[in-house]
Amino acid sequence: MRRWLERAPWPPGHLAPLATLIALVGLVELTRTGLYTVYLPRSLGPVLGLGVVGLAASLQYLADTLGRSAGGHLGERHGLRRVLPVAAALAAVSALGVLHAPGVGWLLAASLANGLVIAPLWPAMMTYSSRAARDGEDGRAIGFTQSLVAPFIGLGVLLTGFLFDHDPRLAAAALAAVQALVFLLGAAILLRFRTAAPQPKPTSPFPWRKLASLAPGALTQLLAFGLLAPVFFPFIDRLGLGTRELVLALALGGGLEYLLLSPLGRLADRLGPARTLAPALLLAALALIGFAEVRGLGGLIAAALAAGLAQALLIPSWGGLVSRTLPDEHKARAWGALMSLEGLGFALGPVVGGFAWELWGPRAPFWIGAAAYLGVALFYAARLRRPAGA
Repeated sequence: MRRWLERAPWPPGHLAPLATLIALVGLVELTRTGLYTVYLPRSLGPVLGLGVVGLAASLQYLADTLGRSAGGHLGERHGLRRVLPVAAALAAVSALGVLHAPGVGWLLAASLANGLVIAPLWPAMMTYSSRAARDGEDGRAIGFTQSLVAPFIGLGVLLTGFLFDHDPRLAAAALAAVQALVFLLGAAILLRFRTAAPQPKPTSPFPWRKLASLAPGALTQLLAFGLLAPVFFPFIDRLGLGTRELVLALALGGGLEYLLLSPLGRLADRLGPARTLAPALLLAALALIGFAEVRGLGGLIAAALAAGLAQALLIPSWGGLVSRTLPDEHKARAWGALMSLEGLGFALGPVVGGFAWELWGPRAPFWIGAAAYLGVALFYAARLRRPAGA
């Protein structure tokens, strides 16, 4: 344990506040997936209709995504210690409102409110992670932070589904208990951040030009996932493969990503994003081409492994670029704006992917995603190698 702490990208004094933030964001994500992926479709879907449940999920997601720039600005202006406990308390209350919604209007209003009040959380976590990182390890720090939150997303589906199968009341009770933990973690921030470094007050205008240079990467980050969301399972069905083979391939790819995230994060921090971001994007493009040309289980596993390798390099490379491009005093607001762009890319992806499948065939969404990654790779390869001041 001591050896891991010494090799962590953050000094020991910042681990407790960061762990509190990660746990808070993780439980909020667990609540989101548990509610909108499992509990509401199965409990309210037969009563109100899946269309209403889908609308509630969309309102929650859009409010969170589009509100992250403003949420980051709130944290930046008033400090995490003031904003996050309030956000956590309101997140818990609004999630309980969604869980026990008596009708359509209440469900939609509570979902919208929940999305708005959780908007400051992700920008705050990413900003603190990069600020607290050891010198030269900001990319690895951001990669680790994202990877530590990811399991909560899957746990929300698995835990809620398991409990719902036994008794829907157990699932509801578990989700309610999670809100108590969210509230307590928000209160813990008052203690954990008591001695944290004060947030720097902005002394310069917001760096719109620097933010614009990051927009192509932000839009593309989740575009591929959105492109494949409506077509991936039909694509697997056309290959004659089942869920078991898909789970195997994704588990191997995800396992490789987690295994390589630390060493490739160190590589990205040592070489800098100018040398690693474009290769990471090219690897992501090749992985999508690999998926497009899959003929059987072996090809699916190879493409999944390539995707895991690409993500393990892309996450710290992109995080390092953002951290080194944006001035510290505007980082929270800028992270929020970039996350809003990432969410926009994810929201546009399913529409493009679905129509591409219908117009040009099953391989089209993969090739479109690969072309997007390739274009962004060329953009940053040219921009990041440009001499300073050019």
